Amino acid sequence: MTRPPQLLLNLPLQPNYSENDLIVSSHNWEAHQWIQRWPNWTMRMVALYGHHGCGKTHLAHIWQEKSHALFIKSSDIKYFTPLDIIQRAQAFIFDDIDIFFQNDESLSGNSKEDWMFHFYNLAKEKEIDLLFCSLQPPTHWNVKLPDLKSRLATILSVEILSPDEEALEAILFKLCSEMGMSLTEEVKDYILRRIERSFESVQAFVKMLNTYTLSTHRQLTLGLVREALNDKEP
Repeated sequence: MTRPPQLLLNLPLQPNYSENDLIVSSHNWEAHQWIQRWPNWTMRMVALYGHHGCGKTHLAHIWQEKSHALFIKSSDIKYFTPLDIIQRAQAFIFDDIDIFFQNDESLSGNSKEDWMFHFYNLAKEKEIDLLFCSLQPPTHWNVKLPDLKSRLATILSVEILSPDEEALEAILFKLCSEMGMSLTEEVKDYILRRIERSFESVQAFVKMLNTYTLSTHRQLTLGLVREALNDKEP
């Protein structure tokens, strides 16, 4: 008798941001070196930038463990002044800082830029360490306030590049293992020949495979992957 498809619960996996779990290769080597180099930074403000899923947040959490930095959310500025926040720690992280400057429903004009301008000046004065994570370097952020724009341009920017083959293989094995799927070399090679060369694509593909294996009560095999892709190749 054929087993009915399994009803799946949409339970998000808890990401592992430990340093031991970070995959370091040529694409993120420079960014990782800067995180490792702290507290001996030559500049107190560093921006890590790169596409979605490239590991910026992972590196930020590793730095948080070292520096005891506080994450600042966009919503924080609705309730706290720059001085309120700057008194809480000696290091801070702005993750997805691009979004910070995009829009804000409760504030108008350049309020976010004014807030950041004063925060930046206070951080500089008090020798606070700041780590920014973004899709684009600071010179490309949506900032119009000239004084703030000129200050952001002085931030040290480190790009996280597109993943190389070594990194793609490592993240594929890692994600499959985290989801309880055993990945053979044959299946790995087959997948990598058919997906876009980005971490985001690997993550989305593994999530799809996990859903497919659970719903069909089957192991991860070459046949299952081909079936999931509807691949007619002989």
